[in-house]
Amino acid sequence: ALLPLADNDELVLTGHISLTTHPWLADHAVFDTALLPGTALVELALHAGDHAGCQHLEELTLEAPLVLPEQHPVRLQVRVGTPDETGRRTVTIHSRPDRPDAPWTRHATGILTVEGPSHTAPADRSQRWTTVLDPADALYDRLAGVGFDYGPAFRGLQAVGRHGTEVRAEVTLPHERHDDRFGLHPALLDAALHACLLEGSDGVRLPFSWSDVVFHPTTATSLRVRFAPTGPDTVALTATDESGNPVVSVGSLTLRPVTPEQFNATTRGHHDSLYQVDWVPMPPGADAPDEAPLLLGTDDSGYARAADLLAVRAPLPATVVATFPSGVGATAEHVHAAARRALALVQVWLATERFADCRLVLLTRGAVAVDPADDVTDLVHAPLWGLVRSAQSENPGRLVLADLDDHPDSYPALVRELSSAEPQLAVRAGRVSAARLTTAAPGTAQAPASFGPTGTVLVTGGTGLLGGLFARHLVTRHGVRHLLLLSRQGLAADGATGLRDELTAAGATVTVAACDTADREALAAALAQVPAEQPLIGVIHTAGVLDDGVLTALTPDRVAAVLRPKVDAAWHLHELTRGSDLRAFVLFSSAAGVLGQAGQSSYSAANAFLDALAQRRRAEGLPAHSLAWGLWAESSGMTSHLAETDLRRLSRTGLAAIPSDEGLALFDTALRTDRAVLVPARLDAVALRAQPEVPPVLRDVVRAPRLRETSAPQALTLRQRFAGLDATERGHAVLGVVRAQVAAVLGYTSPERVEPDRGFLDLGLDSLTALELRNRLGAESGARLPATLIFDHPTPAAVARHLESEMFPAERTAEDPEPDEVDEAEFRRTLATIPLARLQEAGLVRALLQLADPAGEPADTDEQEHGSALDTMDLDSLIRVALGDN
Repeated sequence: ALLPLADNDELVLTGHISLTTHPWLADHAVFDTALLPGTALVELALHAGDHAGCQHLEELTLEAPLVLPEQHPVRLQVRVGTPDETGRRTVTIHSRPDRPDAPWTRHATGILTVEGPSHTAPADRSQRWTTVLDPADALYDRLAGVGFDYGPAFRGLQAVGRHGTEVRAEVTLPHERHDDRFGLHPALLDAALHACLLEGSDGVRLPFSWSDVVFHPTTATSLRVRFAPTGPDTVALTATDESGNPVVSVGSLTLRPVTPEQFNATTRGHHDSLYQVDWVPMPPGADAPDEAPLLLGTDDSGYARAADLLAVRAPLPATVVATFPSGVGATAEHVHAAARRALALVQVWLATERFADCRLVLLTRGAVAVDPADDVTDLVHAPLWGLVRSAQSENPGRLVLADLDDHPDSYPALVRELSSAEPQLAVRAGRVSAARLTTAAPGTAQAPASFGPTGTVLVTGGTGLLGGLFARHLVTRHGVRHLLLLSRQGLAADGATGLRDELTAAGATVTVAACDTADREALAAALAQVPAEQPLIGVIHTAGVLDDGVLTALTPDRVAAVLRPKVDAAWHLHELTRGSDLRAFVLFSSAAGVLGQAGQSSYSAANAFLDALAQRRRAEGLPAHSLAWGLWAESSGMTSHLAETDLRRLSRTGLAAIPSDEGLALFDTALRTDRAVLVPARLDAVALRAQPEVPPVLRDVVRAPRLRETSAPQALTLRQRFAGLDATERGHAVLGVVRAQVAAVLGYTSPERVEPDRGFLDLGLDSLTALELRNRLGAESGARLPATLIFDHPTPAAVARHLESEMFPAERTAEDPEPDEVDEAEFRRTLATIPLARLQEAGLVRALLQLADPAGEPADTDEQEHGSALDTMDLDSLIRVALGDN
């Protein structure tokens, strides 16, 4: 829409753009973020100039990338200023998310003139295109490798070459885009730039400023382009059609290198870091599989039995289904009991080697909400979803979560979809859906700025880092004047007195009380302290504890200790405040429960309960938000124990740290959003794309790298990559892959730091990094590798020989030693160098003992109990136990 202003000669052009109205723009992504190309901003400026009689873009400086959200439109505004005495006009381009409260972002500023030095450039009909041009496929592979993810609409570069100091290129617009209405299609001009994006740089370079730009009237869909260097980061560009007629000229284009960190810092704030889980309908499944899944028997309570699992004999089915009963009474005690059953079942499944090529489906009814308005009728088994999501991350392809309703078509529909690779499925009325994280849509809920000065707000974990942070925010931003801060230590906690005094000085009345909120009677007594004249109006539950460990190393007691401050406390708060006229009931959950962080099964389970409880409260007409926070930048009491290796591992999962000011802003935004469960988190798309596979739940917010899937060598298995090498070369190549992956999981700067014959535990692997290494090597090799990989083959050299033997078994000569014999000797030498305490700290004693009886059911004792039993053994006895020697 064009609006000439009434009192001057300014023009304002407005419009919308989105990946729905212009889906081809999704093919232009940098560091996995869809951007409106800089060439489109140039086209917008010149289009606006046409309406003002200005055909020459004297300059245009790009200030901020224009990020295109996955689902929501962006409102555009192009403004052309009044002409000065020379006829020059300013032009600016702004955008904002299409909602009233969103701020505007300025993306470009420039100058338009009627004519310029290149405006009357004559046609070049004498051009000699003598340069030999090479196909552009190799260049696109290089671009993909540094962060450019170009889809079909933007892969128009056909050939590129040199003529003296010039770079020359041929580009073509895909036929599907020929009918788009542009003076010069942005995808065609952008493809022309691809020839020089990597010139003089090994990383991403983006257009920064344009000078003396003129588009000549044309219908050309192919270009011949010449780039002449004018400085270290600048080029002049001219492009003609195939007949030599001028199409576009650019006096100077400046390109600047951009790192992923700089890019993230620039785009931060231009897209929301607030997400929600949506259930996306899947296409109807095929016919029922030839082999029906095995449905395990249940006990009198309706639970699948681990004994029945162990009783399953060959031939093994591809899929086994374990059911969990619905209608179990919702109390904290029931939640703990169900978690113990689920933990035991999954541990048996993962520890039993003969199930390694099968999948276990854990089937619940009403434990997740598919529609935002749904009730979670089975709160007791909602934590199972968090527990198993983490187990899925640790053991890809071994476990499936499914939730049904009572419709007769639902279970048959589920069976038809089990052939898919989806790890989470929900079926309602015979329709199957899969979980996807999406950008949260703005809702209609009113901001609880309305917390206001009257009434009391309760904060659990109130003296901790997050509790204190939000207590301050409630006072300074929301005007709260009465606070009840609960923590286990009360005023005895570090910093508690200072926090109280600070809040008091800010005008608030603050009560700090020592209270275990998981103790119902203690919590009731604390709530009784709330004065009648300042009744309870809000609850913010931030309390929690961590006890990280892979699922196979967890014990019921360790799980219960993590569940208690989350599940028990939240349930008691829910029950004890039902009679209060609350304006807000906010549960601090974790993205771990939504995304399934490896090593956090118990924590994920606890937070999945909070998400389900918020959904239940909403269904009952009670206020509730569960905020599944990502990683906070500031170290809290729960995360202060994390070592540098832990932080590097977490960063590889794709969760970037949230600064405190951003977290507070996300809190305010979330409370204005009409969803019970939200995920305030910063996703690191670069880290996610570096994983062997983008998790299905993230595939709507993080694009899979298309080019690498089709053309890059990483997509090939080791067998395909190394098939043409001789035995010596192949051995070195496979070892190089192993060393590279070990270096990646340990955060080493170079694979050369990984000594081939040094034991994995001595190198620094723990149970989590061992699993990550196993999964990475499994993706590289295309083989399913056991969880005990580093015990079976305890050095990088041993793993390399094992992988090579698995992939090329026919090429092993009779003179070669059997891999198991070599590995056993290395195991004995390596084990002799590792203190027992180191094994216990790594959570690997259970796996070590399991080697003695791989088919046996894992014991219920924990690492310390194993350690006590082994303390009396000498080294030879320990090795015999580990290797199963008689």
